[in-house]
Amino acid sequence: MNAALRRGLAAMLMVVAVAVLAVGCAYVLNVGATVAAIVLLLAVLLAGAYSKRTEAVVASIAATLCLDYFFIPPVGHITIGGPQGWIVLGVFLSVSLVATDLSSRLHRQRDALIARQIESEKLHALSRAILMSNAGDQLRRLLVNKCMELFGFSESILFEIASGEFYRSQMEGSISIDDVRQAALRGAIERANGMTIMPVVLGNKIFGAFAFRGAALGDGALQSLGNTIAMGLAQAQAQEAASRAEAIRKGEELKSVMIDALAHELKTPLTAIEASADMLLQPASVSKEQRDDLLDVIQQEARGLRRLLAEAIHLARIDAKRMKLECEPLRVDEILAEAIHSLGERLSAHELKIEAAADTPSVFADRELTVQAVKQLLDNASKYSPPGSVIRVAAHEMDGLVSMSVRDQGQGLTYLEQRRVFDKFYRVRRDRSAVQGTGMGLAIAKEIAEAHGGSVTVESRFGEGSQFTISVPSVRSARLESHTA
Repeated sequence: MNAALRRGLAAMLMVVAVAVLAVGCAYVLNVGATVAAIVLLLAVLLAGAYSKRTEAVVASIAATLCLDYFFIPPVGHITIGGPQGWIVLGVFLSVSLVATDLSSRLHRQRDALIARQIESEKLHALSRAILMSNAGDQLRRLLVNKCMELFGFSESILFEIASGEFYRSQMEGSISIDDVRQAALRGAIERANGMTIMPVVLGNKIFGAFAFRGAALGDGALQSLGNTIAMGLAQAQAQEAASRAEAIRKGEELKSVMIDALAHELKTPLTAIEASADMLLQPASVSKEQRDDLLDVIQQEARGLRRLLAEAIHLARIDAKRMKLECEPLRVDEILAEAIHSLGERLSAHELKIEAAADTPSVFADRELTVQAVKQLLDNASKYSPPGSVIRVAAHEMDGLVSMSVRDQGQGLTYLEQRRVFDKFYRVRRDRSAVQGTGMGLAIAKEIAEAHGGSVTVESRFGEGSQFTISVPSVRSARLESHTA
C-alpha cells in the first residue's frame, strides 16, 4: 500500500469519525450547537495531535460541515440562514484550522525531539563502545560495524587520512574510495544518489571521511556522528602512539636489564676461569690431581657461559620475531630424555621420577625448541629445589594438547610471584642471591610454547613447591586443524 492511498484512507476515517460524533451529539445526546461545537473542536484537536496535517485539515472541514448540517438553522441542510450562521461557521472553521496547525506543529516538534533522543542514544552507544575498546585497528573496524548496527546503514566505508587506510563494512561495495578520499580533502558534506559522504572532523583537524548508504540523517546528526567517529580515530591513534612509546621504553629497559644480568652472570664464571688459568700457568705449584680439577672447573664454567649465551640468543630471536618453527611428529619420551640428558650433572643432586604413560600421543612441534623449553622447566626445578629432593616429570593429553609438567619441592610462589614469573628477567627476590640465573629461562619456555599454539602455566602453593606445565598440540590435533583450515 503506497503513501497516497494510506493518507486517503486516513482522511476518510477522519470524516467518518467526525460524522459519527455529530450524529451522536444531535440524535443520541440531543445537545445544542454550543456543546456540539466543543465536542467537534476536541475531535479536530485530537486529529491534529495524532495525524498528519492534511488529515487534520480534512477533519476541520468535515466538522464545520457537520456543525452546519446538524445544528445551524436550517437544520438538515448545508445552507446558512443568516449572518449569525456565517459568523458561527467562520469562527469555528478558523479556530479548527488554527488548532489543527498548532497541533501539527506540536506533533512535528514531538517527532523531532523523539528522533533527536534516538540519535543521541545511538551516539551514546557508539561513544561507549569506543571507550570500552583498547585496540587501535580493531577500534576502526568497530566504528564501521557499530555504525552499521546502530543507524541501519546498508553499506559504509571509513577513510583515515593518517594511515591512508579504508575500512569497509563489506568486501565489495558501490561507494567509490576516490569520492571518499576527495570528500576528506574538501571537508564538506556531500549527498548524491542515496549516498552521504561527510568529513570526520574534531575541532579544526580532519581525521578522514565516512560514507554510507541506506539511511537519511540531518546535518546536525551528521556533524555529531562525524565528531564521535573522529574521537574514535583520535583514541585509536593515541593508543597506538602510547603502545609504540611503551614498546620503545620496554625495549630500552629490557636491554638495560639484560646487560646488567649478563654482566652479573658472566662475572662469576669468568673469574673462575681466569683464576684456574692463572694456576695452570704455574705448573710447578700444581699437582696432577689439582690440574685435573682446575681443567674440570674451566670446562664446567665454559659450558655455563655457552648456555647463558644460548639463552640470550634465543630471547633476542624471540623479541625480533625471528623464531622459525620446523615442526615434525615427536615422541614425548624422546623429548623428555633429550632434555634430561642435555642438563647432565645439573640434575644429579635430585631424584628424578618420570610419570609419562607409554600411550601418550606424539606432539607436532619443533624438536630443538621444544627440548629447550622442557629443559628450562627442568633447570628451574633443579635450581629451586633443595638437594636430595624429588623432581617429578609427567605427561598427559587433554583437548588436543599434550602437557608435560615438572613439579619441584622448592619454597613455592606467592600469588603475585605467579603472575610475574614468566616475565623476562624476573627473578623471585628472596632467591636472587642464593640461586644463579638471569630470569630468561621461563620467558623463553613461554614464548616457545605460544609460538606452537600452546601455553605454559604454573600451579604453586607457598611452602609446598611449584608445578610448571608446558602444553603443545598433539599430532592428531595438528592434522585436524590443517584439514579444516
